[in-house]
Amino acid sequence: MAEIRTNPNLANPQLCQFSSSNIRLVPEIRLRAEYFGGLVYDTRNGNTLEVDKGAFQLLNSIKARTVNVDDLVKFLDRHKIVKYSDKSLPATLEKLFEFNIIERCRQTPSHPALTDKSAGTSPWLSAPETVHWAVTYRCSENCPDCYARRFSFDNTELDNRDALNLIDKVADWGVFQLAIGGGEPFARRDLPEIVNHAANQGLTVHITTGKLHIEQRILESVSGSIKSLQIGIRPNDLLGPDAKGSLKGIRNLVSAARNLDISPGANLILTKSTVQKLPGIVERLVNSGLNRIVLLRYKPPASIDRWKAENPGSDQISQTHERIGRILRKNPQLNMRVDCSLSFIQRYLPESTARRVGIKGCVAADRILALAPDGSAFPCSQLIHPSYHVGNLLHMDPKQMWDQSKVLRRYRSFRTKKSFTHSWCGICMSKNTCGGCRVFAGDGLGGDPGCPAPLVPPLTRLGKIGRSLDLAEYLDKYGIISVAEYMNRYGVGQVRAIKELNASQSTVSTTGKSAKRKKDTYIISANEDPILAIQNDIGYTPAGFPYAPYEQIAEWIQDPLYLEGYPAWIKESG
Repeated sequence: MAEIRTNPNLANPQLCQFSSSNIRLVPEIRLRAEYFGGLVYDTRNGNTLEVDKGAFQLLNSIKARTVNVDDLVKFLDRHKIVKYSDKSLPATLEKLFEFNIIERCRQTPSHPALTDKSAGTSPWLSAPETVHWAVTYRCSENCPDCYARRFSFDNTELDNRDALNLIDKVADWGVFQLAIGGGEPFARRDLPEIVNHAANQGLTVHITTGKLHIEQRILESVSGSIKSLQIGIRPNDLLGPDAKGSLKGIRNLVSAARNLDISPGANLILTKSTVQKLPGIVERLVNSGLNRIVLLRYKPPASIDRWKAENPGSDQISQTHERIGRILRKNPQLNMRVDCSLSFIQRYLPESTARRVGIKGCVAADRILALAPDGSAFPCSQLIHPSYHVGNLLHMDPKQMWDQSKVLRRYRSFRTKKSFTHSWCGICMSKNTCGGCRVFAGDGLGGDPGCPAPLVPPLTRLGKIGRSLDLAEYLDKYGIISVAEYMNRYGVGQVRAIKELNASQSTVSTTGKSAKRKKDTYIISANEDPILAIQNDIGYTPAGFPYAPYEQIAEWIQDPLYLEGYPAWIKESG
């Protein structure tokens, strides 16, 4: 057994296990400085780790070199990054080894070095981690649940030269991953060239396709450049009359991808039909050789009739996490994830645990940026709408656009907007790791009405906004409340109860607004203007102008799109 000698220069005895070791940054690791420290991106698995300034400086000081641990500790102490006596240093080194971010090696060591790279002080990332690019909206399929049909206002796509130039911009910006979709990305004949160029520029490339049959020569042309191939699965592919042929196509595609070192996975949209048959669908996918499945929330398609038929109810959604749990217990080898619009499925996780495993809720304009086929930028791939247009990345400086766009700033800070803070999402104890999906908010910023059960504090700890929200639901159910009942329900005094009831837009006093007796009762206001109530819920600009005009809301109320919960902002693009 090899003997580990103690170096007398190391004041911290816990560092002895690393003494005299030569270490280096694992070659597949990429670093990017950020305002809080930096990001550590692992190109092997797509994981991104946030580290503080001390840990990032440690990693950056050994970047592209082999160093001796003893020399590294002295270097870190000399530059006041850490001290010999810092007990966190051995724990940090141990974690870096555990996560396979650093490794021991036998190469001749060189000296650690400081870099002058800085990410500035803006409280957001210097660039998105991932850019989602719909390279085309063309598709030969006629999938009824396709949301891309909503984007018919712009079908222009970049030619080959501009597409490659766009990739250069994305890569130079420091983006880690490029997720290519559509439409159907394989509808572009130059897709192999696009993908190969992106990989050569250092981007980790993923493709999402709706095809179950891809020619071998096409797969071979992209095989050395893409990390994963996500296959969009339709319920009828597995449960319809053509299920046998579809399953055979999936098995063949999965096998062909694996033979070319492409990691295959499945995207499964949780329509009403899918949720009902989820265990059987997953079982067939697993039997077809797939062990990675991403569950996607059902996004509003172009057809309102389809939305009515396939939008899952809150009861179905509330049971999804239990279904997932049973599926994973039966298939422990399965890697199953949900997209960020379904973050509320994991709302029961403590915030510290959620953050540790990378659950951040909505990451629009923060961790991700979406590009349309012509290079136009939007906060996320679902928020494709003229009012959310950021600019064209091909013709703009990425850093300037990212830092100065009012649209992007608005979405990064959606949790501070009135339409959010005055919603159940704003009261929810998981708002920092969830917050709901912006697609389903009436104004694209507020709370998500699709969450089946926000995690709210007890009634006596709701706060003024929470009491207002709960009161509206209470009155909707019972129609009447007394001051005494209000005091007892929310644990407030008589003066506060009367004040809040009189100020509520949902109530009128049975004895007049100035009444102060405990026996006063309040009922739902019979003469309340529903349009004004909706307008107040949506909110106002800092200058006091409503986000949604009175006439427009009046149209929504008469429109089945509004009545069926179809997001109001999407209707504007139709």
